[in-house]
Amino acid sequence: MSTINGSDNKSNRRVALRVYEQVNLFYQKNSLSPLTETQPVFDTILNDFARSQPADRIKNELLFPFSQSRENDTLNVNISTSGIAFTCQDELKSGDYLMLRILLLSSMTTVMTYCKVVYCKPSNPYESNRYPYSIGAQFVNLSADDSQLINKHVSRRKKQQLIVKGLIVAFSMALITLPDQALALLIETGHNVLEFFWHIINVAIEYFEMNLDHIVEHLFHTNTHETQVIAFYVSSAIELIVALFLVRIASNACVRLSTHQLLYWSRKKASCLYYWSQQSLLDKIKIVGIGSTAIAGYLFFGI
Repeated sequence: MSTINGSDNKSNRRVALRVYEQVNLFYQKNSLSPLTETQPVFDTILNDFARSQPADRIKNELLFPFSQSRENDTLNVNISTSGIAFTCQDELKSGDYLMLRILLLSSMTTVMTYCKVVYCKPSNPYESNRYPYSIGAQFVNLSADDSQLINKHVSRRKKQQLIVKGLIVAFSMALITLPDQALALLIETGHNVLEFFWHIINVAIEYFEMNLDHIVEHLFHTNTHETQVIAFYVSSAIELIVALFLVRIASNACVRLSTHQLLYWSRKKASCLYYWSQQSLLDKIKIVGIGSTAIAGYLFFGI
């Protein structure tokens, strides 16, 4: 597996604000340079690709051709207004031109453009279900509207990431410096939040039951006992349905969160293993020594 321009630092230089983003990526190699030759329109290429697929796939995916990308590698691209980096199965060459269709999954926005391959190198060997090659490409004819769209999207995502990371760092620093107080504050805050929502739910249930009694009495002209019996069974049925609905929402949210976290930490693990494998023996000794000293100092002086 050869590396093409893998050691060219200038070719991999970041010239714009970048973020890792979940996308559905479709690309096709183009033998003609978009800077010098007339290019076939995107619709023609996409329709030609769709016609080459089975009939059932053509029916369902004519506008968005099937992508071979997977959620744990290729779909997680590094994108900016200047270019994109992704993994794939094809060993491309520096100077190759690609037609790209990028579907940003978080905003369901599509960008179509051409790019020029800057480098092709082996991807992280520690990633699960990985594609063998990591591609870096530079946009060559990105329209002003698409450039503005990507810039807004990247800026928004970057701000969100900075806020989340800032909160995580602040909480981590508080937990490290004042572990007992930080843990007590976290427990108390969680208790207050749960108590607040529980009071809101109780008030909502009492208000609903009170109005339900009036509705039943007005509709069926029942006495007090009959009204209370009917209202009890109706409210019990409605509360059961709402509870099942909330449990379903919570379970789906937990599944999505757990899947996202497993994916996130698997990538972090792969990145750390790759970083560790690239260090020399002396650097590894330095990292272990500094880390051990910091942990020992914290345990001895901080606790």
